[in-house]
Amino acid sequence: MAVGRYSGLIGLLLMLVVPPVVLGTPADFHEGNHYQLVEPPQPAPPGGKVEVLEFFWYDCQTCFIIEPALRQWLDRNAGGIVFKRMPAITDERMIFLARAYYAAVALDVQDKVHGPLYVAINRHKRKLDSEQTLAIFFQEQGVRHQAFTNAFRSNFVAVKVRQARVLGQRYGIRGAPTVIVGGRYRLDSSMVRSAEEFIEVLDYLVKNQP
Repeated sequence: MAVGRYSGLIGLLLMLVVPPVVLGTPADFHEGNHYQLVEPPQPAPPGGKVEVLEFFWYDCQTCFIIEPALRQWLDRNAGGIVFKRMPAITDERMIFLARAYYAAVALDVQDKVHGPLYVAINRHKRKLDSEQTLAIFFQEQGVRHQAFTNAFRSNFVAVKVRQARVLGQRYGIRGAPTVIVGGRYRLDSSMVRSAEEFIEVLDYLVKNQP
């Protein structure tokens, strides 16, 4: 994606009140309109559970808007799926915040930092666009400055960012947010009219695995 591909028009649409009568129903969800096929399909994880892989970007307003509904959906379906989160990297400028996410993973604080980082960037409009400003933010979450710096510059983070970029290309993602279901289906926010419909299509895809 060009940065902000999905966060412009769909971000505005998500803020509208959409009457229930115009939302799609499962019978109306069709490949090519509400979701796409991943070609070729990627291997499913062992264990029989459906893998749901979210590609996100912290500086994406649509990702921020969808996040609460996605969290509620995950709470309802945690026992039946394998959920993974991965930064979307379709533009060079997306790499920086991808490194921030993987620094949090390296420090084992990703669950603590994930929500506040979204809020800081999208609600409070903080300019977390340098290593120093990010280090200050992580300090506010209880992470020592040097610990963050070491993680942010680590080989672990560099490798994870490269892997995320390659996997994003393999799954054919064009922007964020994009969700891959079962290695077979690709859902992105440009194909729905609201956060509610995004979750409805996601639910439909999980329940209709081959």
